[in-house]
Amino acid sequence: MLTITQLKKRFGKQIILDGLDLTIEKGEVVVILGPSGSGKTTLLRSLNFLEHADSGTLALNEQVIDAKKATKKEILSWRRQTAMVFQQYALFAHKTAVENVIEGLVMVQKLPKNEALAIGTALLEQVGLADKLNHYPNQLSGGQQQRVGIARALALKPEVILFDEPTSALDPELVGETLRVIQSLAHKDSTLIIVTHEMQFAYEVADRVIFMEHGQIVEQGTPKEVFEQTKEERTKQFLARTRPQTLEGAIS
Repeated sequence: MLTITQLKKRFGKQIILDGLDLTIEKGEVVVILGPSGSGKTTLLRSLNFLEHADSGTLALNEQVIDAKKATKKEILSWRRQTAMVFQQYALFAHKTAVENVIEGLVMVQKLPKNEALAIGTALLEQVGLADKLNHYPNQLSGGQQQRVGIARALALKPEVILFDEPTSALDPELVGETLRVIQSLAHKDSTLIIVTHEMQFAYEVADRVIFMEHGQIVEQGTPKEVFEQTKEERTKQFLARTRPQTLEGAIS
């Protein structure tokens, strides 16, 4: 279980996270929606200590951390349980697909390279890139690069995988292949927290949908509750412009 308590973050005078509270069950798939600037990405970055919150508490299984005062040792331990998939892939340009996947296994977990290669090869096969093991990022499409990023996250066997708008940098025709890979991971070994603008995907894959604005949770519930039985007026306004086509007319 992941528990977030009173998480706060501001940049200058702008409040980004405003005392956010959230509990996510092990294995749950949570999709976070909201307009630009609502705090979605900052929340994910704070959960992987790419940003340091100004205050609040994070708890994952038996580990409880002060989000502001976390030590390097605590952050390293936390990051061994979490992994992030970025908008812009964040691959090493000078390393092949399989080398990107095994980087953490070799450098952080100190696995022998032959063992790491076996794991990396299997994971690239899992995401449909068995024939791209030795290709460099500039030889791969955007969708293929993103799938390498997903394989890299899976290599660490994290408790929680954070997806920060994983299709936002892709050409429209490449979005589907990445979403299918993410959907294949649902309800397996890891908890998934996904920030996305893909409404149909959110409806189909999520156990819970969260709508955020101004650093707070405005509404949350099952996809059916949020998309079809929307309670909050602000959520209705947002979904009126972005709702899935299959739900056209379902949201009043």
